[in-house]
Amino acid sequence: MQFPLIATVLAVFATSAIADNCTPGLNYCGKTLMAVGKYQPQIDQAIFDAGKRHVNNGHGDLFYCVGGNNGVIQWKAFCGKGCVDGGRGDNDFCN
Repeated sequence: MQFPLIATVLAVFATSAIADNCTPGLNYCGKTLMAVGKYQPQIDQAIFDAGKRHVNNGHGDLFYCVGGNNGVIQWKAFCGKGCVDGGRGDNDFCN
């Protein structure tokens, strides 16, 4: 009797985990990635891999979503005049 309930709960959590990844091929502001999921470790790693320094925890930087199971991202640019959320399904961009 409990099995269907447990299976349903697990399916919901699995779907939530998948939904918390960036969309491959799109550019994201760091602040947008933080709204998508817990991206701070990936932001930190992408900035480190690019040999750049942290400014505002990377939330004003622009990243490219490679995708995959862990939502891999690559650092693209520091947006000195701000980073703009392009909206769901569209690229974010630097001001």
